[in-house]
Amino acid sequence: MPELPDLTTLLTIVDQRTTDADALTRLTVAEGVLSDMQGVGDRLLGYLVELARAEGCSWADIGDHLGISRQAAQQRFGRRWSSLTVADLAQSGAFERYTGRAKQTLERAEGHARRLGQSAIGAGHLLLGILDDPVTLAVKAIAAQGTDPAGLRTDLEERLPAGSGPSPAAVPVGAEARRVLTATLAETVELRHNYVGTEHMLLGLLRDRSSPAAELLREQGITLEPTRATVRAALEALLRARET
Repeated sequence: MPELPDLTTLLTIVDQRTTDADALTRLTVAEGVLSDMQGVGDRLLGYLVELARAEGCSWADIGDHLGISRQAAQQRFGRRWSSLTVADLAQSGAFERYTGRAKQTLERAEGHARRLGQSAIGAGHLLLGILDDPVTLAVKAIAAQGTDPAGLRTDLEERLPAGSGPSPAAVPVGAEARRVLTATLAETVELRHNYVGTEHMLLGLLRDRSSPAAELLREQGITLEPTRATVRAALEALLRARET
């Protein structure tokens, strides 16, 4: 069984992060090492919670197993669960049904969050990731409703806040983005599709009305039902074209 880092290993890490430092500086660096380890530990617990939930376990099930209430389980593990990155969720199998372009959208969303110095991926970053690829069905559905994707992107960039410092080394999928991704899966069920594409992500953004990104889409005249109808029509046209 692999062993946890011992004292010697941790001291070596501290020494590698410092050069000819005094005792107080090494103490500060050691606190940073411990903080990094705590972050990895949070992601470990969050990853295992993600796997449990993917197997159908509810927060109540998790709480029962630990001998605590559902609410206590959420309080204990919810923050750690929310510390997972796109890569963490992909490794857990959360994106198995996502198309290649949809996965790339998630990666670009993380890049936008980093670029803007944000501590987590939000709905606006997901929308930027969608708008980065103009040939997707999602962007075509926006344009089909009379909205200029380039203008939408400009307005979105102006609304998204920029952080005051660099993003953390591991940028998690924030609560806002998680709600959108949950709504995205609901849209695949609604449309009876066995895959998740960028069009479902757009519908997920519109389905979860709470984010500023969804508000901007509504202001631009992009709403759920017309977009869903546009997506259906486009997919039906693609099927007809393949049949001929």
